Amino acid sequence: MFLERIEIAGFRGINRLSLMLDDNTLLLGENAWGKSSLLDALTLLLAPEQKLYRFEGHDFHFPPGEEEAKERHLQVVFTFCEKDIGHAHLPRYRHLSPLWVKGEDNLNRIYYRCEGELADDGTVCTWRGFLDADGNAMQLHHIEQLAHAIIRIHPVLRLRDARFIRRLRPSTLNDENPADNKALSQQLDQLTRELVRNPQKLTNAELRQGLAAMQQLLEHYFAEQGSQVSRPRRQRLDQDQDQQAWRSLDSINRMVAEPNSRSMRLILLGMFSTLLQAKGSIKLDPHARPLLLVEDPETRLHPIMLSVAWGLLNQLPLQRITTTNSSELVSLVPVEHVCRLVRESGRVATYRLGPRGLSPEDGRRIAFHIRFNRPSSLFARCWLLVEGETEVWLLSELARQCGYHFEAEGVRVIEFAQCGLKPLLKFARRMGIEWHALVDGDEAGKKYANTVRSMLDNHDDNERDRLTALPAPDMEHFMFREGFSPVYYRVASVPKNTQMPVRKVILKAVHHSSKPDLAIEVAMQAGQWGTDSVPPLLKKMFSRVTWLARGRAD
Repeated sequence: MFLERIEIAGFRGINRLSLMLDDNTLLLGENAWGKSSLLDALTLLLAPEQKLYRFEGHDFHFPPGEEEAKERHLQVVFTFCEKDIGHAHLPRYRHLSPLWVKGEDNLNRIYYRCEGELADDGTVCTWRGFLDADGNAMQLHHIEQLAHAIIRIHPVLRLRDARFIRRLRPSTLNDENPADNKALSQQLDQLTRELVRNPQKLTNAELRQGLAAMQQLLEHYFAEQGSQVSRPRRQRLDQDQDQQAWRSLDSINRMVAEPNSRSMRLILLGMFSTLLQAKGSIKLDPHARPLLLVEDPETRLHPIMLSVAWGLLNQLPLQRITTTNSSELVSLVPVEHVCRLVRESGRVATYRLGPRGLSPEDGRRIAFHIRFNRPSSLFARCWLLVEGETEVWLLSELARQCGYHFEAEGVRVIEFAQCGLKPLLKFARRMGIEWHALVDGDEAGKKYANTVRSMLDNHDDNERDRLTALPAPDMEHFMFREGFSPVYYRVASVPKNTQMPVRKVILKAVHHSSKPDLAIEVAMQAGQWGTDSVPPLLKKMFSRVTWLARGRAD
């Protein structure tokens, strides 16, 4: 069983939100767009505490600066789904049998609802229930006991502030834990001290042994226990510990083998320590399969160390929700697992591809062009899509000269020639990123323009808001005709009065320099001449792009 969906209405910074989850969800979103409120809802309502959370007055949503307009009712609905058909009948779920609802896909689900109501006198009522397939409350006894049963099996553990550098101490573990786990804890602590005192003496074999021991210890808390299936697996791990450790940590193999990596190894050990300490004083059920919330793991971590820590975190048999503002972390996660939160007027919208969002070819192009080479573009509000490098250099500078600061507005200029325009447009739409395309006036540009128009079908988009077509074969011819011919004559070393076709002058200028360098020369000249020299067509495009970006930010 795993948490498949969370729906929130009227809780803290979220007016409305519906979010689908999978085993690994990476959340992106600007400040005040609902990330913290989402994690708070999960933490408060599904934390393994002795008493169930009761809503308070500050939990009710109100528009920024309008506390008098505070909502009077809030609701959070959790949908738990079995992993595979038949899992609902496993012994560990027998207490939940009255709650299962079979869906059209033959998978059983549990719909757990928490509600709160704020009275005029400031008092707050909290009640819980379970829903049937039609969304009606089930008539059940002992609802709180059933809620405890769900939380006991699938509690939420929250890691805050990326405190990955704390050492594991024996006091971390409860004294009631079995002796073998105490031994594992002592082994980890000994290895940590060895790293601190004599890092140069640590061998790869010792490192592998320690990391394998850490994984075993974590499985005691976070994985299934007591089943006949898991015991043989544990025995095999004991018999071939080194091999299994390196197999589990294959993604970080090269990193940990590097010399002078003492700090890196300490961070890895500290990360697991934090995972253990996150559960607090509540002893987890042996069958518990927690949902792990990881907040901004990039804090105080070098990008290289972040990649190593993330590689280890991926080995844990846990459902995870991670928030981040790090493009380095985004590059480590398949785009199918990335979810963008965007605050709109009536809701916090969620955008993600999902497992079948793109064709294999388009997925490969997006992975290379965006995930690996431009991961920061996933944080943008709007993409200005251009054909090549020339436009990137030129437009970024001209926009700045005209008072449009793309970085502050959340606009990212992206060349599409290498990836293809259509995959980028499809991806932007699915991820809730606004976009505008600039195309040349040649035959290739006309095809790109038709691609843009095809993406407007059955949408409320206006063509002028999504497309700017140059009335010239390319950017060089356009800027030549818009008053920048002296730049091209100068770079081409051709006297201005020479009778020579425009195309030949541009080719000579490109030959003496390059298209990107020529674009920079044009931009510098525009800076000297002032904003009046910037073509009106480009000024209008800058205005539209900024408007699109701001529209998503309101």
